[in-house]
Amino acid sequence: MVYEAFLETVKNSLKETLGAEFNLSLQSVQKNNGLLLDGLCIGKAGERSAPTIYLNQFYQEFRYGRPLEDILSDILSLYHDSLLPVPSLFEDLLLPDQVKSKVIFRLINKTANEELLKTIPHIPYSDLDLALVFCLALQKTEDSLMTALIHNSHLNTWGFSTEDLFLAAKTNTPRLFPARIRSLSEVITDIAKETLEKELEGAMEDFFDTPPMSPPMFVLTNSTGMNGASSIFYEGILKDFASANDSDLIILPSSIHEVLIIPYNDTISLEDLADTVFSINQEEVPEEDRLSNHIYYYSKSKSSLTIAFTSSAPIGTKNP
Repeated sequence: MVYEAFLETVKNSLKETLGAEFNLSLQSVQKNNGLLLDGLCIGKAGERSAPTIYLNQFYQEFRYGRPLEDILSDILSLYHDSLLPVPSLFEDLLLPDQVKSKVIFRLINKTANEELLKTIPHIPYSDLDLALVFCLALQKTEDSLMTALIHNSHLNTWGFSTEDLFLAAKTNTPRLFPARIRSLSEVITDIAKETLEKELEGAMEDFFDTPPMSPPMFVLTNSTGMNGASSIFYEGILKDFASANDSDLIILPSSIHEVLIIPYNDTISLEDLADTVFSINQEEVPEEDRLSNHIYYYSKSKSSLTIAFTSSAPIGTKNP
């Protein structure tokens, strides 16, 4: 079954299962780094929001022999487990004061998201090839977070400027998602370590040979571990860490979710580090989660962040 036929079959099969009170539609959604995903939007009569479930990975499973019935069952489970915003949120989104308390920022690659950035308010850092974009933190539970990307059209509705969003997000993001810095060795030995951090252990041990974790590395993220790379723009976070270590800092952008920090010393090869980051991006980090192939340098004396080593390889690739 070709891809387009698979999408239609899934939609029609679930429509038949769910019944007439449900509306199902296929949507192409632009994600981070130019990645386009095909989603199935499942809406129910009387509800003001509808979850979108992405089908690309399910098609790959189907191609490798997974029965369609199992795939349909999983999609239904994802739909029933989806977190929907409480009705009062929609009224809040019309009130500028309510909106301002929910604005947060996230960090993405600037070059890989040129088309997306044309449609959304953002703060560009062209000298770093990064950009801060803005979302609304709608609902947060112990194990999930619902956010909505802010588009240019929203600014007219609320009467906001990009600067208004930035000022609100500068306060809200550290408050809602406090920064967390731990040694990489501590993260690796933590029972609840993330899959990416497991991969980083092997990659970094291979690169630095023995003893592992030399030079010392630290993981900077936020309290949720999601979109935590933006923590580098929290006020004072790099300055305080550099002062505590009495050192300039090397920043390795391991993903949009976290960065690695290395106190600088002149035995470190920036070119080799850049090669390692590029290799990990290509082999271990999902395309949507990649932040940059560049290595960054924080100067303690200048309180400035710059690119320490430039990679010519693009961070994002287009779907075949």
